[in-house]
Amino acid sequence: MSIDLFIIALFFLVVFLIGILDRKKVTIDDYWVNSRRTNKWVLVATIASTFLGVGSLLSNAGIAYSGGGLAIIFIMASFFIYFLVFARFFAPKIKEFGDAHNAYTVLDYLEHRYDKKTRVAGLIVNLIAYGLWLALQILGFGIFVSAVGGLDPALATLIGGAIVVAYTTIGGLRADIRTDVFQFLVMLFLILIFLPVVIQENGGLAAITALPQNFLAGGQFAPWYVYILAFIFLGATNLVTSDTWQRAYAGDTPKNVRWAMSVAGIIVFLFLIAGSLFGIYGKIALPADISANNVIPELLKLYLSPALFGLVLAGFFAAIMSSADTILLILSMTLIHDLWQKTLGKPIAPEKLLTVSRWTTLILGALAVAIAVIVFNVIHLAIEAVSFVAALLPAVVFGFYWKKATAAAAFWSIILGFLTILGFSFVDPVQAFIPGMIVAFFAFFVINYLVNRSRYGTTS
Repeated sequence: MSIDLFIIALFFLVVFLIGILDRKKVTIDDYWVNSRRTNKWVLVATIASTFLGVGSLLSNAGIAYSGGGLAIIFIMASFFIYFLVFARFFAPKIKEFGDAHNAYTVLDYLEHRYDKKTRVAGLIVNLIAYGLWLALQILGFGIFVSAVGGLDPALATLIGGAIVVAYTTIGGLRADIRTDVFQFLVMLFLILIFLPVVIQENGGLAAITALPQNFLAGGQFAPWYVYILAFIFLGATNLVTSDTWQRAYAGDTPKNVRWAMSVAGIIVFLFLIAGSLFGIYGKIALPADISANNVIPELLKLYLSPALFGLVLAGFFAAIMSSADTILLILSMTLIHDLWQKTLGKPIAPEKLLTVSRWTTLILGALAVAIAVIVFNVIHLAIEAVSFVAALLPAVVFGFYWKKATAAAAFWSIILGFLTILGFSFVDPVQAFIPGMIVAFFAFFVINYLVNRSRYGTTS
């Protein structure tokens, strides 16, 4: 076995062993929210690891390489700003709500603040968005393993996906968080080793100025207004994504949750910049006919020795796995907790709930691995997944900070925003979020106004 394959195999083994520690002691609260007692340092590692998956690395580099240039960093700054907004104004409230109401998901909040219909609307959005996200992460395995050589990408996808499914099925969020800490440390190689090598080998930061201005300004990928609106809306999805809510629920205190989210936001932003720079330097170093999916793997093969190749590739696998396990767990929770128990009103005996959760996680993971072998476009998957989640923004944001926000406005803003994004995704997936956000916010304000006017008119 070559040194690079040995390092990657060792990485997979360590992750699996960490993931199944104390598997017999796991309770349902451990499985879903780590018993709500995660300390702030571990929270930083697991928040950053979860966020930094294929969407923020492979697809980010692919967008920059495909003509997004430096403009993609402008959008990434939006995610950083909204991380800080979430940390300051939302995360502590979410933690307090979770503790007070034994909540597990963002959908618990939607039902508590509005009604069961709004939970169902959010459930539909979550299932589709996180299904796309999970397929995206599993697909990343095949893309990266194809760079190793000597192993069929489909087979490697099955092996890597099976490891993620196995330890997530066994240990739930407790296993997820433990592996995230280890994976976060491995991921540091991406910035500390690989990015400096790529920059140095291609003429330093000054080399960027030689690229066409239209490329650097992002005009080769999308019109200027897309970047402006993406800055406003797509970064705001941090406020409503189930993984950030789950981490807020899992923290030990509201104060520590706020601190961890702020620090994690800084770390995430550095990695997002790194992903963008990989795409920009890929434009300098690689042939023009390289698939946008393969920018980072091709850079790996071009510049690293076998030993470093294995280490850095393990770092990318860490980024993929740390997102995939969380997404898989969220999908399982959505089906069992939000759909079966809360929406359909089908109680599951406490002694059976953990077993049902594990089987659901296993089946969903197996389906995702199978789908990932077929799908092969990381850019569109990432954009569509984020766009769908954005449909929840009016309901969640106004639910926190507008006392007169009504259930009817929340429900119809989610449904109409989601359907608009879905319809336009077949026309232009890059810009589908724009009409979706316009419809979602317009529907919320109009319906909320009509409902409140009717109420005041009746009571006057």
